[in-house]
Amino acid sequence: MSLTLDVFEIARTRQTVEGTLELDEMPELAHFIQALEGSLKFSVTGLGIVERLPAASLSFEGTVVMQCARCNEPVSVPVSRELVFRFTKTEAEANALPLDEEGDDEEVIVGSRSLSVADWVQEEAILSLPAMPLHDDCEMDYENTWSRLKSPIPSPLSPRSSTEPEHHAL
Repeated sequence: MSLTLDVFEIARTRQTVEGTLELDEMPELAHFIQALEGSLKFSVTGLGIVERLPAASLSFEGTVVMQCARCNEPVSVPVSRELVFRFTKTEAEANALPLDEEGDDEEVIVGSRSLSVADWVQEEAILSLPAMPLHDDCEMDYENTWSRLKSPIPSPLSPRSSTEPEHHAL
């Protein structure tokens, strides 16, 4: 069973909840990483009222394995993030906040009395992943890439000889 929190109560009592989430508890993360092996440590700390709304900080850290954008081999990527969230009770209440009140330092989201920590951390972990993970010392195999680029690619507009097989689009 997944850990759920009453974020309004956490904020009010300024509680801290810490733990570890296994990556296999975050299945949406699988679309972005190579294996759901490992874990992320998290901490949720209530901050009381911030700018008239209940607030809490969420932090997490760990390592995930992604595919290197240069060599396509696995690369370990550290992920960590610390954010402050302010909670509203409804979507309408969140939408009614003036844009200038939604500072860059704080996210405004609809809170819940049973917010899934795994879902919350998963969403923020996905947003913290690098767009192009790379090994620190990785070099692209330019020689192999160049030889592939030099091989002739027939134009679909060029006439075929009678000995070439006919290709059909799928």
